[in-house]
Formats: sequence, C-alpha cells, structure tokens
Amino acid sequence: MRWDSTEHDGVGVLHLFGFLGRQDTHRFEGAVDWVRSRSNGMLVLDMSGLLGWSEEGEAAVLRAAQSPLAVCGLLDRPAPLLSGDTTGLIRIYPDLRSALADLATA
Repeated sequence: MRWDSTEHDGVGVLHLFGFLGRQDTHRFEGAVDWVRSRSNGMLVLDMSGLLGWSEEGEAAVLRAAQSPLAVCGLLDRPAPLLSGDTTGLIRIYPDLRSALADLATA
C-alpha cells in the first residue's frame, strides 16, 4: 500500500493506492494519524486508487472512524464492515469531488 495526502479547505484527504492488507494496517494507521495531526477538519479517505483490501484492512479503516471520517472512491468493491451499522461514524461518498463539496458546506 502507498499513500499520499492533500488538504482542501481544511479537509484532510488521505489518498490510498495498491492493496490494504494485514501487513499494511500499521502503515495505514500511521498515515491516518499523520494526516489528522496536520488538518483541523474532517478526514477523507480517497480509496479510488486502492486495488483491494483484506478483512483486516477494512477493519483498520473502521477503527480510524473513532474520529469523524468520510470514505470515497469505493467504486464497486464490497465493504460489509463499512456499510454495516456505522451510522454516525463514517460518511460514504461516491467520489472525492462529492465528499469535498458536501464537507465544505457542513
């Protein structure tokens, strides 16, 4: 897994690339902490560059939702943990543009 970050009007965006597997969860959690420490607003995980993930990778994303979190770019990938009972924890958007448009007005 690789990652990069950007900021848009106070919203931190963590762009993920590759595969988020069990062996990458510590790197992912560190990236989440790094982006959150440099942004004052909501964190958006842009998963449009992610090729896939394991159950452990998806669980790491769910753990990241202990603070406000938005997820975009899931495309047609199944996300049973994220789309389950996460009301209030995770906002899911189809793409980054939609997430930023909504969060900028929130």
